[in-house]
Amino acid sequence: MATEGEPPQGGHELDFGSGSKDPTPPPVPPVPTEGEAGNPASASPVVPEQVPPAPEQAFPPPGQPSPVQPYGVQPGQPGQPYAAQPAQPYPGQPAQPHTGQQGQPYAGQPYGAQPGQPYGAQPTQPYPGQAAQPYSGQPYGAQPGQAAQPGQPYGAQPTQPYPGQPYGAQPTQPYPGQGDGTQPPKKSSKGLLWGLIGGGAALLIVAILVVALLVVPALTRSSVTAADTVKAYLTAVSKGDAKAALGYLESVPDKKLLTDPVLKASEKLGGVSHISVKKGGESKYSATVAASFEVGGRTVSTTYEAYKDKDTWKIANGVTPISLDSLRGLDATFNGVPTADITDAYVFPGTYEIALDSKYFSIDGDSTFAIASYDDASALYDVRTKLNDAGVSEFRSLVRSSVEACVAMKTLSTPCGMDITAIDLSGASPVEGTVTRTLTADGSAKLDALQPESNGSSPTVVSAYDYISVDMQLQGSDGQTYTVTFGGSLGTPTVDFGKAAPQVTWE
Repeated sequence: MATEGEPPQGGHELDFGSGSKDPTPPPVPPVPTEGEAGNPASASPVVPEQVPPAPEQAFPPPGQPSPVQPYGVQPGQPGQPYAAQPAQPYPGQPAQPHTGQQGQPYAGQPYGAQPGQPYGAQPTQPYPGQAAQPYSGQPYGAQPGQAAQPGQPYGAQPTQPYPGQPYGAQPTQPYPGQGDGTQPPKKSSKGLLWGLIGGGAALLIVAILVVALLVVPALTRSSVTAADTVKAYLTAVSKGDAKAALGYLESVPDKKLLTDPVLKASEKLGGVSHISVKKGGESKYSATVAASFEVGGRTVSTTYEAYKDKDTWKIANGVTPISLDSLRGLDATFNGVPTADITDAYVFPGTYEIALDSKYFSIDGDSTFAIASYDDASALYDVRTKLNDAGVSEFRSLVRSSVEACVAMKTLSTPCGMDITAIDLSGASPVEGTVTRTLTADGSAKLDALQPESNGSSPTVVSAYDYISVDMQLQGSDGQTYTVTFGGSLGTPTVDFGKAAPQVTWE
């Protein structure tokens, strides 16, 4: 047993900071041999310490002396071995016991090595900020031929540096502060790269869509002129597509005659064809477009007025208003469409036929009209109707019946006229109920030849202006019989065939 003040036999005395300010340094341990350096079992307990990273210093070529001092050699300490331990610890490092006399080297002991340990043996205490690593028993700085094992302490490296790499560089280990091999590796930067690429592609697609939505429609709209709109409108009319044609027009009050069936009937009669539109005459918001086409077998030249409505052109005078007043009450049709309920009529350019679904009337003159302008439409104001043969016969029959009824009356006045209430009888006065009337032969012939015509108030109202002679006699207050020479003529017979039961009225 060792006595007080003597070091224990067979080992070295280690001072763990008993508090003595000037401890007696233990004997300098012998420098471990090559065999001992590779035997971790013979190493003494490791004292925790912090080893600063080796500076990036390249070794000189073989056979040439190093131009710089070995790491750890202090100025003014010639002959001190490589990595000799300085007497003072690094900032934050606990004080280490002296292993030799002050000012003397550690007998060749490398920096940070404990007695019996080879140079660079890994301490068990981690660097500041580094997770603690288990001691695997492998000395710091693996020997050639030894690969790094999982759990190997930080700093395991081959004894020979890579070409061009400073001594102590660690190709497979992270730098201090980046984690160790036991921590999960960081995500590959490829994910970030692909994310950036994907985000950039998405932004590019959005930009392309914005261009497509804003620029392309703008270019398309700017390329459509007023002349193009007029031509598209006339083309739709020529194809009988009323809905498409209406899309090029401003609002129309009445569309009863602006339908596909009306255009189909127009095409059979002579629709729009050979369209020619002249470009030009277009300003920013309005345009005047000259167009020509064939309709009803004749060439029509007309001018269309257009205006800009937002981004499209609208035609202001694409359809033509027409008057159907001459057909009121006659059960008329316009290209097959009944006109009874149409007040404001409008038509596309085309050919139209008027037909009367009437027992007594027909059109007096042309019944087919090619309409492409206001001038063409004015012809409809001159449309006249007349009684057909059946109508004339019915008119004559109604008038004769009315005349014969009036002639048979004995009164001074009748519904047919022939009023003699104010006749001058040379001082005598006519006596009521004494009148005798007789239809003459000439008068009867005139009744058979009446020529009815429209009186202008309505197309269904007709009148006859022929003179029909009737002989009359009466008694005076003086008891004498008088013959009426002047006065007492029949009125003008008029019949309204628009009524359910036509009757004769006298005017």
